[in-house]
Parts: sequence; structure tokens; C-alpha cells
Amino acid sequence: MISFIMTARNASSFINEAIEALRKSTYKDWELIAIDDNSADTTLSKMREISEKDLRIKVFENIGKGKIAGLNYGYTLVNGDIVKCIDADDILDVKFFNYLGEMSHHEATCHDAYVIKSNLQVIGNYSVDKCFLDKDFVYCLKNLKGIPKWAWSFTRNIGDKIFPMPEALPFEDVWFSLIIKKYAKQILHIDRRLYHYRQHNDQTYGGILSFDPEVLAFRAERMLKLIKVIKHEQTKRLVRDITDVGFFKCIQIFYTLLAEETVEFRDIITSGISRELKLKLIIFKKLNCLAPSVTRFKWWIDRIK
Repeated sequence: MISFIMTARNASSFINEAIEALRKSTYKDWELIAIDDNSADTTLSKMREISEKDLRIKVFENIGKGKIAGLNYGYTLVNGDIVKCIDADDILDVKFFNYLGEMSHHEATCHDAYVIKSNLQVIGNYSVDKCFLDKDFVYCLKNLKGIPKWAWSFTRNIGDKIFPMPEALPFEDVWFSLIIKKYAKQILHIDRRLYHYRQHNDQTYGGILSFDPEVLAFRAERMLKLIKVIKHEQTKRLVRDITDVGFFKCIQIFYTLLAEETVEFRDIITSGISRELKLKLIIFKKLNCLAPSVTRFKWWIDRIK
């Protein structure tokens, strides 16, 4: 069985579509653990209405507040051998179920995705970062490399390493990816777009192709908070073998500069970070209009590697 965990907050515009996408599959052995995160709209009632038609859909109310608490709670309720976390405003492609046989032989699996508008129009093709797959764990940790959580499926053994996530974690994607990179013996990349990631104005992240200065600053602040949580989280699942006190120095400088309203070329050039990070800063801070095109080009390069 595969268990899906879905947290939902004020997702009444999309929740029916997200759940019905699962029910379209001819594959029967799945469950959906749907967690309502204190919604102020009709999300909870819509989830309950659908669950009355399908016993595989189990609806709960978050015992805490926020996505991290909801995912942690959801994981305690799963029964499947494979676990996948999906978002309430996205759509899992029905072809995903065709690969469950391959997934059963790997501790973790990731896949590519379509980027879509609210009306389902495709506006981009997301490809998993091959750098994350090819580099070792230490490199990925030092550079906080990761891919979206919805791209991952994993065994319960890996799930027990991911969960419970630290309550102070600002977001979950990098945490998922780094835990998997460290502990999964085999990672399978399915070179297929098996997910429809919806980009819309209500997203906390701002949309995967949004690079407005305010959005970039918001993301940078979250990454700086992530560093603090990773360094001090109680179980030390990620950093127990890291003894270098300056391990995160370069990536911390990068996100500190990214968070600032104004950055001069001189600040970037003399920052002491890698050429790769300097180039990213130049694109984000000085050539911002090119960032979406550069991102799309990188996805294309990742796909043909």
C-alpha cells in the first residue's frame, strides 16, 4: 500500500480536484491521510464530503498549527509501505501509479513535474536537480541542496528518519531531501513528469517561477532560519558528523546578501563565496528579469543530462 499525506489550509478552490486525481487511478491499494490545518473556509467540509464516498480517504484536523505539525501528525497515521506527501492545490498524475513496482525496490524515489497555472495551463517543465542526485551528502548539506517534497516517495524506514520534523522548521523541502540523501541507500529518479505543480498567488513560497525581490528576500530569510534549526535540532539527524564550526559560512553569506534590499557588485565579488553562488546572486540581485528564463534553461539541461 502507498500512503499519501496531504495537509490543507484554506484550499477549498483546489481540494476536490487534488483528491479526485487520486480516485481516477485504477490502482486500488492506497490511502489518503488528509489533515485540515485550521482552515477558515470550506476545506474541511469538502474533504469530509469526499471521504464519505471513499473509505480510503481519512480526514483529520491538525492537532497543532502549520504544515510541519500537520505533516508530523499525518505520518503517525499512515499504514502504507511507501509514503508520499502531496499538496492540496496540486494534482498527482495518474501515471504515477504505474511506477510503484519500481519504487518498491528503492528506499526513495523522485520524479519530474509540470508547472501549471490555476487553470491547469502548463507554463513550465520542472526537472529534478541532477546536481543533488550526483553530488555527495556533504556537498548537498553545505549548499542546502534540495528538491520539492512532493517529488519524493519513500519507504517507512526513511520516513522514520524524516519524522518527526523539528517544530521550528520554517519549511520542509530541504529537510526531506537532505534526510533522504543521507540515509537512503538507493535513490531512483523517474525521468517522467508525474505531478502538476500549481503556481498561484496564494502560495507561501511565491511560486516556483517567481523571483520578485520581496519573494527572494522571504525565501532567503527562511533559509537562514533553516540553518539555525538544522544546526541546533535536538536529534542531530543531519549534522552529528559535522565538526567544522564554519561549515555553513558560505551559504549563510549567500542568503544574507540575498535577503538584503540593496547589494552592490563589490559586495558580491568580495563575499568569499563560490563562483556558482556569486553568479546566482548577480542574476537574482542585478539581472532579476532573467531569473525565470535561467531557471527554465537549467531544468532543460537537467533533463537532457
